[in-house]
Amino acid sequence: MKKSLSIFAIYVALTATASAQESAESVQTSGSGQLRIASGVMISPGGQNISISLPATVSKGDVISIQYQSSGGTVSDSFMVTGISIRNGSCALENKRNTAPGKELSDMIYTGPCKKLQ
Repeated sequence: MKKSLSIFAIYVALTATASAQESAESVQTSGSGQLRIASGVMISPGGQNISISLPATVSKGDVISIQYQSSGGTVSDSFMVTGISIRNGSCALENKRNTAPGKELSDMIYTGPCKKLQ
């Protein structure tokens, strides 16, 4: 019993370390990313990831102009970065939107490789 508890504790510690997520204020991106839309404000064709171009440097609070192709033509929109997280050299840029009292949805842009700037 004592041995299996120790093994479990080591497993939990290693798993937490390997997948640790870190927040950032500014990051250097690869210049491209995948937009995943959760809100009804921006309409995603079929709920799929959409390839988009990104600036080389992105900071929390930036408003990124995005464009992508849809069946109806080119869609232009903006994405305000409300949070940045890094895990295993990839970044997630978040745009949280309050849709109703107590409801919050997040559109995300995933990009990698990505690194935290000081």
